[in-house]
Amino acid sequence: MSTSNGAVLSVEGLKKHFPVSRSLLGRTRQYLKAVDGVSFEIEPGMTYGLVGESGCGKTTTAKLILLLEEPTGGRILFGGEPVSGLKSDGLREYKASVQAVFQDPWASLNPRMRVRNIIGEPLEINTSLTKGEVRSRVAGLLEEVGLAPYQADLFPHEFSGGQRQRIGVARALALNPKLVILDEPVSALDVSIRAQIMNLLKDLQAEHNLSYLLIAHHLATVRHMCDRVGVMYLGRIVEEADTEELYENPLHPYTRALMSAALPSHPDIQRDEIILTGEVPSPLDTPPGCHFHPRCPARFDPCDSVEPVKTEPSSGHRVVCHLYGGA
Repeated sequence: MSTSNGAVLSVEGLKKHFPVSRSLLGRTRQYLKAVDGVSFEIEPGMTYGLVGESGCGKTTTAKLILLLEEPTGGRILFGGEPVSGLKSDGLREYKASVQAVFQDPWASLNPRMRVRNIIGEPLEINTSLTKGEVRSRVAGLLEEVGLAPYQADLFPHEFSGGQRQRIGVARALALNPKLVILDEPVSALDVSIRAQIMNLLKDLQAEHNLSYLLIAHHLATVRHMCDRVGVMYLGRIVEEADTEELYENPLHPYTRALMSAALPSHPDIQRDEIILTGEVPSPLDTPPGCHFHPRCPARFDPCDSVEPVKTEPSSGHRVVCHLYGGA
């Protein structure tokens, strides 16, 4: 499965609708639209960030890419090939090539397994390495993530939170993946440790030419890590741009509100916080027209009845909003 040309991963119109209620005849009457037409690409060596409030569909998107959920619609392409068409060997290669580091390093590590088995398990299952070669590979991976080879004999509870996340990173790297999905990888860690883990991830990316999909809600983490960012609201990407362009020139009213609520990079920076009214609507009952219009401070006539379409006001900067002619 070649990924040498073009995007490592392409997501095209991806949807995941969960049936939640049925009629007396057994027909589905209502769907929860967790992901509703998401599209983006990740190039080799690039970090793409998905950002938005809790419940916007970021983690469900990650689960679809990891094949932990079955898509309702759309396509996932890996190295130009549809993932849905992969058979035994191709599917095994895909699962080895796409790994994940999860939010809670304690919950993602088996407390009854020693570190050498946690990291070595993927190698034992997916490769023909001897036990000695697996031990050597585990020792090398531990050193790569800033731990000592002797720590392979320890259990997860003998490590700090930051060290446990390093073990999770080592496990994700064991099969030499092309893409690593980082689902809130530092949000459960102490503030003093976050920068260390982010810098480790960036160093490993440069060394191995890894691509990352970063799922996050902390905007400072996204700015530090990402090359390109998609802003999600109610299962859809409402704005997408290169990172600095998005942070310097946010276009969608929802993106502007997110940016205004984040801590400034310097205490002397003054800005007005945009307060959004109301709650995020239920994905079971999305508003007509623009899904954001009930909370939008800039709404006008077409917003509550006409669904906006994607426009590109400047090169590579895409937004779904009537303010930019997206009708």
